[in-house]
Amino acid sequence: MTRRFYGTFRIILFIASVLSAPQPTWSGTLTVGSISIYPAQEIKKFLPFSKYLAGELKSEGIDQGKVVVAGSISEMAGLIRERKVDIYMDSPFPAVAVSRLTGSKLLLRRWKGGSAEYHSVVFAQKESAISRLEDLKGKIIAFDRPFSSSGYLLPKMSFAQSGLKLKLVPRDAGPAPLGPSEVGYLFSNDDENTMFWVLRGKVAAGAMDNQSYVSEAKGDIGRLRIAHKTFSVPRQILTLRADLAPGLAARIKEILTGMDRSDAGKKTLQEFERTTRFDELPLQSLSALSKVREYVASDPDQK
Repeated sequence: MTRRFYGTFRIILFIASVLSAPQPTWSGTLTVGSISIYPAQEIKKFLPFSKYLAGELKSEGIDQGKVVVAGSISEMAGLIRERKVDIYMDSPFPAVAVSRLTGSKLLLRRWKGGSAEYHSVVFAQKESAISRLEDLKGKIIAFDRPFSSSGYLLPKMSFAQSGLKLKLVPRDAGPAPLGPSEVGYLFSNDDENTMFWVLRGKVAAGAMDNQSYVSEAKGDIGRLRIAHKTFSVPRQILTLRADLAPGLAARIKEILTGMDRSDAGKKTLQEFERTTRFDELPLQSLSALSKVREYVASDPDQK
């Protein structure tokens, strides 16, 4: 009895010592996700940021940071549901769409390229008769990529609100048969291509964010006219996987919002596509995101 008692007592002591020892809130890798058709380039851009964040989270049990690149919104949603992505950053439409599919939390605004917000412009050659969206009926516009907020989804929302129907047309397939309220579109996959196609007359109009419009037009900006401007949205949004431990989520937020106050943090931000800082989403951004969320919920392409 005595031997059995002491054996049981030692087991109880061992369990108590394990339970009373500091337990890590995480074990393993912190993964940052992005969507791109150029995965190698995207990993190169995101990896230093991922490594910095992982280094600041060692006390939380993080031992490394890595980057995972998806090719679509649905693929990113699957990675988050499978816990293969913990943090996801993107422009508002993909971020909101992924959040709807996974429950991920819209946490912070990213000042990418030094800008907190941006809007989209639809533009055409000044010598054309296009001065508003309705003037594009029966014509073709170039968008960036299917998951681009500024280069596709924001202007797509404007077309829908104007009662215009967009119709995808094959590239280099000749004149497309379009209905009286239809606007044909194709994807250029790059703002530089969009600008080139408009200036060369390959398409009647193009769409991109207001900052890229100025930088891509360069000396040709006098040949162009802005036919439409959308409302402004946050430049990018950082989201967290919904089931991250609250303590870890709070620590990630604390680190990110403090990065611009340390030399190492500022250096990492600057190298990360000239990011200025991360901050809380202000009221005007939340209002814009409410419009985005409502549209995404009604858009069959986002389901």
